[in-house]
Amino acid sequence: MATLSGMKIHASLLMLCLAASLSVAQDTKPTTQSKFGPTVEIPADATHQMKIENEYIRAYYITVAPQQSTLMHHHGTDYVAVTFGHAVIDSAAPDGAVKHLVLEDGAVGYTPAGLVHAVTDMAPTTFHNATIELLQNHGHPVCVNNCASDPRAKDWPPLAKDSKLIGYGDTFRISETIIKPQETIATDEPFPHLVVVVTDMHAHTGPPGSGGMDFSQKAGDMMFHDGHANHGLTNIGTQDMRLIVMEFKPAPTKE
Repeated sequence: MATLSGMKIHASLLMLCLAASLSVAQDTKPTTQSKFGPTVEIPADATHQMKIENEYIRAYYITVAPQQSTLMHHHGTDYVAVTFGHAVIDSAAPDGAVKHLVLEDGAVGYTPAGLVHAVTDMAPTTFHNATIELLQNHGHPVCVNNCASDPRAKDWPPLAKDSKLIGYGDTFRISETIIKPQETIATDEPFPHLVVVVTDMHAHTGPPGSGGMDFSQKAGDMMFHDGHANHGLTNIGTQDMRLIVMEFKPAPTKE
């Protein structure tokens, strides 16, 4: 028959074995660590520089040098992306799966919230991108490209003749405007809107020839404006000016 002292020793040995097994289990528990480091939220990734934040959007400008990568990061909000220049990137998921993407200048895409990835620039040139978080979309359907028959078209006035439809969300419309050298377009815009500059631009705002002012913007610049009456916009440069415009329905007034 085992003595009381022997039983105590046996119990102690069992406890030591159990503790050792738990320690091994904890050491082998999977983590979100990858070769890109732990997953972070966008503000913690230095390649994402926030340019605009308001009730409609958070807009980031992204720069990734050739053969360099972003951190593994989490997109917690639906977003629209605009590419600047020709781009060749690998988008890697935490499990190691990789999507190889070739994007052209001015390409517009939509991604719902939840994406976790790291982006590596595979081209010999720097990758530039605008990531525009849609703070009021909350997972509602978004159409980008081939959206002429989208039923939400009836909720918007016709686009100007110099603009081309890109897509719709429930509370916004995306279009592209190309302004040829010395051409003046109307800028009657009743809705708050984001302007994303795809090409360098040299422009005059105001009546052509007199009044107003000249100004310049670089490709990748972003500007947010409230709705305004027509003041005219003239391309005074020697190259086409290309703009992506996102119009937003005003947020409901809080009572």
